[in-house]
Formats: sequence, C-alpha cells, structure tokens
Amino acid sequence: MAKKQHHEEHENLERWLVSYADFITLLFATFTALYALGQTDKAKIQKAIESIQKAFLTSGGVFPQRGTPFTPFEKEQDKGTQVPPKPKDMGQNSKAEQEVLDKINEQLKGIFERVTGLSPSKNELEVLKTANGFKIRMGETMLFKPNSDKLKRENIPFLFEMGKRLARLDLPIQIEGHSDKTEDIKPGDRNPQGWQLSVNRSFNILKFLVEGAEFPKVHISMAGFGDAVPLASNDSAEGRRKNRRVEISVITPDQNIKDLEW
Repeated sequence: MAKKQHHEEHENLERWLVSYADFITLLFATFTALYALGQTDKAKIQKAIESIQKAFLTSGGVFPQRGTPFTPFEKEQDKGTQVPPKPKDMGQNSKAEQEVLDKINEQLKGIFERVTGLSPSKNELEVLKTANGFKIRMGETMLFKPNSDKLKRENIPFLFEMGKRLARLDLPIQIEGHSDKTEDIKPGDRNPQGWQLSVNRSFNILKFLVEGAEFPKVHISMAGFGDAVPLASNDSAEGRRKNRRVEISVITPDQNIKDLEW
C-alpha cells in the first residue's frame, strides 16, 4: 500500500492582523480616555470610562476585565482648609515666623555685646519681616561715626560674625544704605540729601562681607536710598537719627522664615 503523503500546512500570513487590531483598539481607547479627562463634567468622564471598559476590556480582548471599574475622583478635590485661621496666626507675622525673627534678634544682640562689651542702644538693632523675607536694621552708630562712611574698627568683629551667619544661610542679601537730609560726607561737598553717603556705606559693608567674611559674590548686592525712605520726620534730631541706618535684606525662598536654620 502506498504511504499517504503528508502535506505541510499552509502558513497563515495574516496572523499579524489580530495583534494589530488589538493594538488599534487599545490606542483608540487611550485617546478616548484622554479626551474624556479633558472635559470638566465629572459625570461625563465617569460615563465615558465605564463605556470604554465595557466595550474594550471585557473577556476576549487583550486584557480581560478584572476587579471593579476604575473610578476617577475617588476623593473630593482639595479645596483648602475650611477652618478660619486663629487670631495668633493672622497679621504681619505668624507666630512661628516671629519666633525665628526674635531668635535672630537676640543672637545678634548677644554677638554685639560679646565682641564690643557694649549693649546696643534701644531701637539700634531690629529684625523685621518683609514681603520677600526679612531684614536686619542697624542704626548708624552700630557701624559708622556721624557723617562718615568708614566702618568703626571696634565694631568690625560684630559685622564679621553676622556675615558668617548670613553666608551659612546660602540666601541672597542686599545691603541698603539710608541717610537723612542733613548728612554730608565731607564739608563743602554739595550733597544735602546724603545720597552718596548711603551708597558709600552700602559699598563698604558689601566689600567687607565679601572680602572679610567670605560671603559669596553671586548672592550679594547693594543699594543707596539717601533720604528717600525715611522712618521718621527729618524735622527733629530724633527723627533724623532713626533715618540714618543700614539695612540688610535677606531674600528667603517662598518667604518660609520659620524653616530657616540661623
């Protein structure tokens, strides 16, 4: 008897169409979901997703449906606290911020007393919150003699210690000089508003912090305001004394003063 001849099965060259069809199905489902998520109506989004799951993820598809359908917005979107702030947390400074500012103020006073043997005069040293961070406000007598832009030699150690602490913060600072209307850098120099004096004082502090305290140049700048930003009236000796000052503004990230490690 003749042996039955075995014929090879003809190779199906169209099997790739199955995978391609599944891929197209998933691609269509993906773009449909993205379009639905771009709408603002939550009910429509949920309905669209459920329709996609039923149509494309049931048994027989690439990935059989298992478990419960995906539900967007399982939690309500965070709309912020509904509890009003406590009175102690309202106003210019929060309690936490004010505690940090008070700490910096006390430490600076302690440094000044230690290196000079003297206590700062009342209102000669203040640490205040600003819109961009905080500032250290120093009266004229803490660093300069009247009508002079030369740093007091006996108070240079104080400026050095303060500069080192500011450098450790790794934050930008600006040195800002202020004067009154009667200050003059030298006799005969026509400068009734003392603008040049405020600039020179700012520059000399900046130069010392960079060269003496090794404050990074990239984080320091200066400004001279003359008598343009007075704290009090220039009509009295006390008012002019308050106006003659130097301020070091410290720019904090997102104004998070309470997170500073001074």
